[in-house]
Amino acid sequence: MLSTNLGAHGKCLLNFFEKLQEITCHMYLPSTHTTEVNKLRYELFCARRGEVESSQLPPCEDCLFMHALRANYQAAIWRRSLQSQPFVANPTDCGWMTDEDGKLAVNWMRGSPAPDAVMQLLSCKCVRSCELPKCTCLSNGLKCTDMCRLQTCQNKAIEEEPVAQQSDSESDVDDIEED
Repeated sequence: MLSTNLGAHGKCLLNFFEKLQEITCHMYLPSTHTTEVNKLRYELFCARRGEVESSQLPPCEDCLFMHALRANYQAAIWRRSLQSQPFVANPTDCGWMTDEDGKLAVNWMRGSPAPDAVMQLLSCKCVRSCELPKCTCLSNGLKCTDMCRLQTCQNKAIEEEPVAQQSDSESDVDDIEED
């Protein structure tokens, strides 16, 4: 059963996460046979021809995984609450990060919200300045791109040299344990 494993291990187990994805898919579309949230997101997006709000889609696999890490961390603390000296894992290894002030903050995802090619297509229609809540780039936590109307805003991304990044498949191995 899914709930009996929650918090039992320091890391999110592979079979636990697969079952969580399946349950999440059925929450968004009870009749689906799809068991992977990214596939269901794509199917729902295509079925509605792109006319869909992000709140109508299940979370992407990366966001769901980070949420599962945080839920597992909290459940692990509760499981050990009666121990006199419980082991408590570092929260930054469990879906959290520290902000500029050193406070814990939610780490929503490990990767980019979309492929770089898609990110370049996003744009805002700001005229005088990019400010919340009107700027769609700022509202979504993104930097303004060359596609934006205003080319002189303070939210514009700074061009940097590309840095070699670890592939998703390499980083997933560290975060998921086998039973």
